[in-house]
Amino acid sequence: MSWGHATSQDGLRWTHASSGEPALKPSEPYDKEGIFTGCFWPTGPHGEKDQLTVVYSSIAALPIHWTLKHIRNSEGVSLATSTDAGKTWQKSELNPILVGEPEGVEVTGFRDPFLAEWPALDRIRGEKSLYGFLSGGVVDKGPTVFLYAIQPDNLTEWKYLGPLVDLAPGFRAPGSWTSDFGVNWECVNFISLKDGAHEQDFLLMGTEGGVKPRYKEGDEEPLGQWSSWFSGSVEQTAAGPRLRHEFDGVLDHGSLYAPNSYVHPETQKRITIGWVREDGLPMSRCKARGWTGFLSLPRELFLSTTHNVTRGPEITNRGHSFFQDYGERLGWKDCANAGNQAHGRPPNTAPLPSGRVSTQAEARRFHIWQSPDGVQRTTVYFIPQAEQIVVDKSLSNTEADVDKSLLDAPFTLLYSLENETEKLEKLRLRIFRDGDVLEVFANDRFALTTTVYCDDSCAGISWFLDDEGSHSVFDSVQLWEDMAGTQGQVLDIGQPHL
Repeated sequence: MSWGHATSQDGLRWTHASSGEPALKPSEPYDKEGIFTGCFWPTGPHGEKDQLTVVYSSIAALPIHWTLKHIRNSEGVSLATSTDAGKTWQKSELNPILVGEPEGVEVTGFRDPFLAEWPALDRIRGEKSLYGFLSGGVVDKGPTVFLYAIQPDNLTEWKYLGPLVDLAPGFRAPGSWTSDFGVNWECVNFISLKDGAHEQDFLLMGTEGGVKPRYKEGDEEPLGQWSSWFSGSVEQTAAGPRLRHEFDGVLDHGSLYAPNSYVHPETQKRITIGWVREDGLPMSRCKARGWTGFLSLPRELFLSTTHNVTRGPEITNRGHSFFQDYGERLGWKDCANAGNQAHGRPPNTAPLPSGRVSTQAEARRFHIWQSPDGVQRTTVYFIPQAEQIVVDKSLSNTEADVDKSLLDAPFTLLYSLENETEKLEKLRLRIFRDGDVLEVFANDRFALTTTVYCDDSCAGISWFLDDEGSHSVFDSVQLWEDMAGTQGQVLDIGQPHL
């Protein structure tokens, strides 16, 4: 495995480096088996302002998998620097910075370094540091993050502080929107978000070895990978700093995995981009074309606080504490309009269906990737009574070897008080088609990503309500075409079909 090399002005459109060569590739004994995931730091190892640094997993031995006995010191940490604004990179003569996992710890994984500041932990420890986060798990003890203190002016000095998280294997908090955290983590990011004066710490991660969200008795391969988030408060214990679990959720209910994030240098917003797996395409097809997987659209992460919430269908149906589940949580939304605004377009540069929905209504459906005769199509719909958003790919193509399984995920509309009147929020869907990738967002707290394979002729879209007599209506529907071009324009929209 090597690191590719591409540049972008907006996070949407990417250009491969003219050299055609990887930015980093295996070349030394300590990384001869691969350059795995890592992170970026905007100075040199000793704070040099005219340099850039990347920190990466240097793989010395394979195979590596959470189901196998881990080969000691197979996953190390190494540095590379650039003095020409990222065009070329030189590996440090001090590599590997870490030869492998901590002494005396039997791990399920130890990789994907991430660097961040953490003022709350500085206050607890009484000293200022950078912190390094290594993803993985401890055999028979569960997934965790291996925490290191790093000298801010010397990125080659790492001091082990211990495992940051204590969770049992397969931990899952009660509730419909929580995540199974599995037995091993990958690509953990630490982020701290604010909502006014309040600040909350989060971990983003890819989880391995948990039961799939849609697993049913008798299904093959019940264990899977998906992207989750976790929030808590840090405290000092006799064994070192610990982040205590408070609440969590699923970052994406589909095939987005290994999320990585950064702070936008101009807006200071936290942006995340993930890898979109092609789970539905046979490996033989991927090998024939020579590549697999996509980058997701960039997404903004923020601390979401819902005020004056009174109830939701969840309370009526399952008796859960609604305030505990929804009072405060991680929010995310697409930020695809960030790049398009540079071309003078209106700020809404994506499909934006919006409407009032009755909780007694049947599904609101959108047919996308629709053929001229309507036979081939992919359908996205919301079922209020079942509290589910569904993506139905069963009619997307006629290829027998392409998986077209239906995807569904929990989503609940909230009731809140406005001027002493209880109101149900509107459903706001944003649906993006980017090549073979479909990304669905709802109300800034739901995302589902998947891949859809269809003929080039499948470019139509239609929408309708299943229940003509219900109180559900479409307030507005906006369609944007050719978002990547400079001449994208809104399409005229007629009345929805009932």
